[in-house]
Amino acid sequence: MKKLLTVGLLVIAGSVSAAQYATVVGSQEVMGSRSIPSQSCSNVQVPVYGSAPSNGGVIGGVVDRTFGSTSGLVGAIVGGVVGSQVGGGSGKDWATAAGAVIGAQAGDARSRRHNQVIGYNTRTQCHQVVTNVQEVSGYHVTYEYNGMYFTKFMKYRPVIGSKAPVDINVR
Repeated sequence: MKKLLTVGLLVIAGSVSAAQYATVVGSQEVMGSRSIPSQSCSNVQVPVYGSAPSNGGVIGGVVDRTFGSTSGLVGAIVGGVVGSQVGGGSGKDWATAAGAVIGAQAGDARSRRHNQVIGYNTRTQCHQVVTNVQEVSGYHVTYEYNGMYFTKFMKYRPVIGSKAPVDINVR
């Protein structure tokens, strides 16, 4: 019976753990970086292209409304003159009219090809901006226990001199 009691006590003693405390003696910040995306917007002036109105005052305005542009009027005149050189009799009249119409269209088309900036529109233009921020991601904490030093990573900074529980197992 004594033998059984001795073996039982040895088994219990082998699995005993004692609550002990280590002392926090230091902590070192661990830096990390984090990217913060954002959007930056600004207003910009965008050119508007088109045919500039005639500078010819009232006459230029009438020409623009009738022929599309001053170039259209010049084209109609040149086309009419060229058309009048073709054919004879009533065919000559038709050729003159057709030359004037074709000349007006050709002159107006030429005028449209030479578009100018006639104004500006304000547009909002945005682009992605990423800002990298350095911040503390945790702490390397140093503990002292019975003359031995241990380091552990922690998310928060403990108070220097505070006590932290440690597990000691006897085997």
